[in-house]
Amino acid sequence: MSGRGTDFFVSHAGRDTAWAEWLAWQLQEVGYSVELDVWDWAPGEDFVARMAAALERADRLLAVCTEAYFASVFGGAELRAAFVESAATEARIVPVLVEPVTLPPLYAPLIHLDLTGLDEAAAAARLRTRLAGGRPTGPPPFPRGGSARSDGPGDRPGFAGALPAVWKVPPRNPRFTGRDGMLAELRRRLHAGEATLVVQALYGLGGVGKTQLALEYAHRFAADYDLVWWIDAEQPVLIPEQLFTLAIRLGLSAGPTVADTVERLLAELRARDRWLLVFDNAEGPADVSDYRPDGPGHVLITSRSPGWGALGGRLEVDVLARAETIALLRARIPALDENLADKLAAELGDLPLAAAQAAGYLEQTDLPPADYLRRFRAHRAGLLARGEVIGYRGRVDTAWALSVERLRCEDPAAVRLLELAAFLAPEPVPLTLFSDHAELLGEPLGSVAADPDALADTVGALVGYSLARRSADAFQLHRLVQVVIRQQLPLDRQQATAEQVLALLANAAPGDPEDPASWAGYARLAPHILVTAPLGDHSAASRRLVLDTVRYLQVRRDSHAGRAVGEPLLDRWRAILGPDHPDTLAAAARLTIALISVGEVEPARLLSEDTLRHCRRVLGPDHPTTLGATTALTLALALLGEAEPARTLAEDTLRRSRRVLGPDHPVTLLAAAALTLALALLGEAETARALGEDTLRHCHRVLGPDRTTTLLAAAALTLALALLGEAEPARALGEDTLRRSRRVFGPDHPITKYLTQDAG
Repeated sequence: MSGRGTDFFVSHAGRDTAWAEWLAWQLQEVGYSVELDVWDWAPGEDFVARMAAALERADRLLAVCTEAYFASVFGGAELRAAFVESAATEARIVPVLVEPVTLPPLYAPLIHLDLTGLDEAAAAARLRTRLAGGRPTGPPPFPRGGSARSDGPGDRPGFAGALPAVWKVPPRNPRFTGRDGMLAELRRRLHAGEATLVVQALYGLGGVGKTQLALEYAHRFAADYDLVWWIDAEQPVLIPEQLFTLAIRLGLSAGPTVADTVERLLAELRARDRWLLVFDNAEGPADVSDYRPDGPGHVLITSRSPGWGALGGRLEVDVLARAETIALLRARIPALDENLADKLAAELGDLPLAAAQAAGYLEQTDLPPADYLRRFRAHRAGLLARGEVIGYRGRVDTAWALSVERLRCEDPAAVRLLELAAFLAPEPVPLTLFSDHAELLGEPLGSVAADPDALADTVGALVGYSLARRSADAFQLHRLVQVVIRQQLPLDRQQATAEQVLALLANAAPGDPEDPASWAGYARLAPHILVTAPLGDHSAASRRLVLDTVRYLQVRRDSHAGRAVGEPLLDRWRAILGPDHPDTLAAAARLTIALISVGEVEPARLLSEDTLRHCRRVLGPDHPTTLGATTALTLALALLGEAEPARTLAEDTLRRSRRVLGPDHPVTLLAAAALTLALALLGEAETARALGEDTLRHCHRVLGPDRTTTLLAAAALTLALALLGEAEPARALGEDTLRRSRRVFGPDHPITKYLTQDAG
């Protein structure tokens, strides 16, 4: 039948998978070749590439038209592109309406197929009549046997337009977004036919959308079942009553006790197939294990606890992908542009509950989204207590309260660990931060932290309530969990906890940021040092650690991060410490280097001139900070082409640096490289070559070939060699330096630009 390779490609939104499978089966039954993503595409494949290839192969595209379809990416923008390309081909796209929906302008002129409101037999007959031409038009029987290409439980896909005869499930979330891959994986597991997999637990952080995912699964794949029953398992003592109600619904006679009736129900379910029980918000396996029927049906559990392996499979529900959070926010708030939605999603940590709550607040107040974002950044805790949500157990400000209270009774040390981590970054927290400094922690956490096994168990308690995620040697909290935990502490305890965190970090200081041996420590601690920096503005030890961390970022060639950290740091310290404080001046000198590294040389010159005036007056000309500020100004002048003042300043700075800091100090080497460049620019090539060769040897030995100072010295020496007519050595050194600079810094770094211009 096909001239392209496939008769039909069935295009659908993820939530309409059941409809897509039913339609594909009907076409396949009468001899059409059909391509359907959930049948034919393997997990992990490139979805965009498979979509493009399917559109190319198929004679016709059958679009399952629903509101969700036209809101989806591939039912919207991507399919519109395919539509335009194939518009000249008559009847190539076939819209099939399965719910009341207004067709967009591109679809409206097409003759569509409306199955809305029909039963299965009538829908199948209409589909085959309209698409099959001369094929039989009588409604076929509804087969129960036979195999299907779908992931179904052994029989063909059920009719997606009808709910099971026995059905008790809360209403579907009309704004459910994303999770298609997880839903497909859950269905694959439940239909795998392995006894250990017919129980699946969805576990994860409170507010992450476990219940919403289970609801969507029950509604999306209702056609797979004849019975679906939802059980609120938060209070285990109420589970038997809910099962008793199901027994009566099935026509079973009540036993002398509720327990007897439940036993009759479980026996009945063992003899049936095509059933699904959902235990929502169960605390642990012991609460539901006695109510798990044997047999071919399915059990789905939602829980904050990860410990469900003994009953079957478990699937962690994480936060939404960023694109899904953006789609959820924009579906609720159409005025929210994509860039603003992205920023808000980042602040919300992609937590579905937080996104729903933010959308609810914006709907209720009609507050401009930009104002909400600004207020959220300034007053997170207050806004987390506002905004109505449906389908979740409370708001973000209360989502984890019960878990924390239970944990407080079971493991007080775990709660204290949670409180300390709440003041750190939402990045992995090294366990060594606590185990190596247990004496600073107080009891009960101090004794626990001193014992690695006890500390691992305490982290396990946090993981058990999905309040934290564990990695090999660290654990991590969600950013909104941190906000809520901090807010719930009394003010005096907030202050004490912040001071304890600062003390831990100061005692864990990795050391000299110029020493490669310290880099691994800075890499682990930098996010936490920087996020707590405002808390330590009045602590000399904390300020020193922040300055060393900025230095580490610059040593590791992250100049953009150095600037992003350095600008607010300098503003804060000028206001708190004053413009003449040594740490303020050190921060200004560090920021000058960062500005030069990102190509903002003129602002760097202005800042360094001001900094140098303060340094000379307050610290004197030989202070290390003064020498650093002088070197920064020298480099800025040289890069701006002001070679004579750069040479004068650099010569004085180099003499002082060699005397005060020594010939191998990074400031001394940077001053020597800047002087080499100034001399070369002035045409003093021989002097520049001699200084440049000596400086480059020192840089290679002390710093390595890819450090900023090394590359600057190499660039300056390249210019000196070229001026001396030594073309081949200049070319070889210049090409190697340019290659390294492009790899290390990228095309926009001043050294890269300088070398590129010189090569041109």
